[in-house]
Amino acid sequence: MGVFMSVHDPFPSDLLSYVGTLFAPENAALSRLTAAARAAKMPEGWEITPDVGKTMELLCRAIGARRALEFGTLAGHSAYWLAQGVGPEGRVVSIEIQPDYAAAATAALRDVGLGDRVQVRIGAAWDMTEALAAEIEAGAARFDAIFLDADKARYPEFLEWAPRVLRPGGLLFADNVLRADSWRGQTLLDPKSDDPRILAIRRFNKSLATHPDFTAMILPMRAGLAVGLYRPGD
Repeated sequence: MGVFMSVHDPFPSDLLSYVGTLFAPENAALSRLTAAARAAKMPEGWEITPDVGKTMELLCRAIGARRALEFGTLAGHSAYWLAQGVGPEGRVVSIEIQPDYAAAATAALRDVGLGDRVQVRIGAAWDMTEALAAEIEAGAARFDAIFLDADKARYPEFLEWAPRVLRPGGLLFADNVLRADSWRGQTLLDPKSDDPRILAIRRFNKSLATHPDFTAMILPMRAGLAVGLYRPGD
């Protein structure tokens, strides 16, 4: 079967701007988080855009998510959207490797009224996985949603680990599955690309697409957002 191509692909920037402005406008809380990121000298442009965040919020609400986990906090933009998705009674655990970023995000999230909904933990993403799994094994509730946005070279390992902590019917999100500014000019589809993150993301995308326990798709927005619905045994 061939790949469907439209003469209108890709969508022009004015239509994308229209959608973003209408459905996911920048708000005061996001502006404050961005200001905190700049004050803490975080890399510019690494935070997710509102359209990606609103999509995650929408899908979290659709499954009734109350507990979310993310790897990669930065200034808290994705934590903000996940917190909207889990609602006032929900909780978000966010993992950040940089202590100064974690401190800035904690303060910024508290400043926008989400201090009681988001817990930022300091540590390297993959190094935290065993402790998180141990919490679930000890009786903590499984996560309804997981967002991968750190340690891209380990995305395939995160995919295999996720079922240890994700509930059936839960969602796995992953950012930068199509592109990233940090890939030193290399691209996902160039066979000569040798960046370990690109090689890992190729494996992750193929594994997610064919995984027997996930129904998945990549949404071609911003840097590429993978979405997988965890349905073991289906």
